[in-house]
Amino acid sequence: MTSSVASDVAAISRLLSETYGSLVMAGDAAGYAGLYADDVLWAPPDASDQASREGVENGIQGLFDKFSFQVDPRAEEIDILDGFAHAIGTVDGVISQRDGGAPVTIRFRVFWLLRKGEAGWKITRQIWNNKPVG
Repeated sequence: MTSSVASDVAAISRLLSETYGSLVMAGDAAGYAGLYADDVLWAPPDASDQASREGVENGIQGLFDKFSFQVDPRAEEIDILDGFAHAIGTVDGVISQRDGGAPVTIRFRVFWLLRKGEAGWKITRQIWNNKPVG
């Protein structure tokens, strides 16, 4: 692995594991949406797809309004080719209802497609599904 590829893998890993998780736990919808490219496809389980940064921000804000999150996202596989990267990983965590309901343990399998531009790596596609916890 060349040093350029290694530094890109490290940057993507930080973006998906540290920055992404911190923004989710902070409930920062605008910061979270800023991780995505303008031509995003954000495909959550059991919800409508979003095809704009504004749609992502509105979609995640709706979740932040209902829940607080403690999450541990991990990019387990990252491959880079010609300014694009795909990452496959998991997000484990606990969500708590803001109105006081019991916390729920969550686990998602996530596919991210990223593109490198002048502003660095941005997520262009995020598709995820629920996985059994246990």
